[in-house]
Amino acid sequence: MMSEEEKKIETQEETIPVEEVNTDPKEEKKEHKDAKKELKEEKKKLELYEKQLDDLKVKLLEAQKKAEDYQAKFEAADKQADDWKNKYFQAFADMSNTRKQVERETADFKKYAKQSLIEEMLPALDGFDMALKNEPKDEIVKKYLQGFVMIHSKFLSVLKDQSVEIINPQKGDDYDPNTMQAFSTVDGEEDNKIADVFTKGYKLFDHLIRPAGVIVTKKKEEDNTIPVTDNNAEAATDSSKEESKENA
Repeated sequence: MMSEEEKKIETQEETIPVEEVNTDPKEEKKEHKDAKKELKEEKKKLELYEKQLDDLKVKLLEAQKKAEDYQAKFEAADKQADDWKNKYFQAFADMSNTRKQVERETADFKKYAKQSLIEEMLPALDGFDMALKNEPKDEIVKKYLQGFVMIHSKFLSVLKDQSVEIINPQKGDDYDPNTMQAFSTVDGEEDNKIADVFTKGYKLFDHLIRPAGVIVTKKKEEDNTIPVTDNNAEAATDSSKEESKENA
């Protein structure tokens, strides 16, 4: 007889459902065909995905190349812009310098345009200076020269209004080679002192129209030679006679 436990186990085994196995060959063939078809479709999808991935890679490379090309173009454009900017600033600076130079030259032209007219006046001014240098004793000549003095004063007033500076050195002044021209030298106690004035000098602003013509002193060198006297002459004669006897 079976025990109670053995009966329970047997009862449980009877209640467990048994999976039915399809043993129909047609069904198995159909399932195999469907699985193969499904695998083929999955393979096609995979190939399609791979192709799409390759296309994406190609497009990505093309996009990167375009980006690099655009970057190069941007850099070239920036460089060109910098070049044009530098050229603009250089042209502006050149134009500014040219404008300043033209303005300076125009101002100088206006400033010194009257120099030629002043140069033409110099002989007349020299004539006035020579005529008025020595005061005449004759009263008639004095009255005659008064008219020259008035005209000469007007000349000098006009020159002063035109910014002309008169260089009028006096005797005893130091010689200035920048504003004077030495025509000759004379002996004096000191070097480079004004001994006499031939002509006055004239200066327009910072331009020297003509230097003052002067005579300059030159310090006289001391004479160290012994003066010849009668006693010296006799002594020299006796000495020469004695030398002649000794030689004989």
